[in-house]
Amino acid sequence: MSRIPVSEDLLALLQSLPDVDVDLYLDAMTRPLPETFRVNTLKLPEEVIVSFLRERGWEVERISWARHAYRANRAEREELGATVPHLFGLIYIQGPISMVPVEALDPRPGERVLDLCAAPGSKSTQIAQLMENSGVLVANDASTERIRPLISNLQRWGVMNCVVTLKDGRYFGKRMRESFDRVLCDVPCSSLGIVMKDWAAAKNYSHGITERVRVLQLSLLLSAYDATSPGGRVVYSTCTIHPLENEWVVSELLSRRSGARVLEFRPEGLKVRRPLEEWSGIRFDPEVAKCFKCYPYDNGGEGFFVALIEKGETR
Repeated sequence: MSRIPVSEDLLALLQSLPDVDVDLYLDAMTRPLPETFRVNTLKLPEEVIVSFLRERGWEVERISWARHAYRANRAEREELGATVPHLFGLIYIQGPISMVPVEALDPRPGERVLDLCAAPGSKSTQIAQLMENSGVLVANDASTERIRPLISNLQRWGVMNCVVTLKDGRYFGKRMRESFDRVLCDVPCSSLGIVMKDWAAAKNYSHGITERVRVLQLSLLLSAYDATSPGGRVVYSTCTIHPLENEWVVSELLSRRSGARVLEFRPEGLKVRRPLEEWSGIRFDPEVAKCFKCYPYDNGGEGFFVALIEKGETR
């Protein structure tokens, strides 16, 4: 069995996590993600698009944990990104577990929603679709280079209710306090849950990466929380398995914002792991146990961590 190149720091991390099977993790990293996608109900009814795909020879099946989501068991071309439905914005190719954070956010038509770290746009297009192109979606990113594919994907998807901004995500908590009903905070991370997409994440991983990025992650989550109206909701998500980027960040938010509370979120059809109570001498807030967590070998997809947080009344 071939194995991916793994840094010594990553191997040490895997061995330190009490609920990780190292062999299963390394094996999962060699397996490609399933071909999954969402159909675009902003352009056509779902049944029309699915019928069109099947008429072209696609074999598709519904995914239970995300609306308008399917797995392609067979398609007209091996590369879904080169198909007519994708090029015309009838489908959006997206990892199966990557769809979970927006399902947790559950945006509604007419609301004010912020996607704090939006590029390249998979989750922004998903949010706009669930909002039915009404209300206001602010899709923000801090990178000029990453803004371009974000705009392109929003346009291809037919999104009409979106404003794209180029800001450091920490701006919103300071200058737009309590302005949004819901905020998605899908932060930059060490990507240890999606190594199958880029083996460099495993080969080049070092403890220093997590030490640097968790400071940014916490500051972005605090900003997202402060930008949310009382009674509103924030979703914090990562595609990594590291407790300092997952359990620790949420625990720190709870200690710094007295009104915050974690809501339990359990997507239908997915295996869910209980977040760690402690790790490496650090004890986490018991509320963190309500978060969603899975490893790459749990559901045949990515490893993800998702926290659904409700903002209490300000004091």
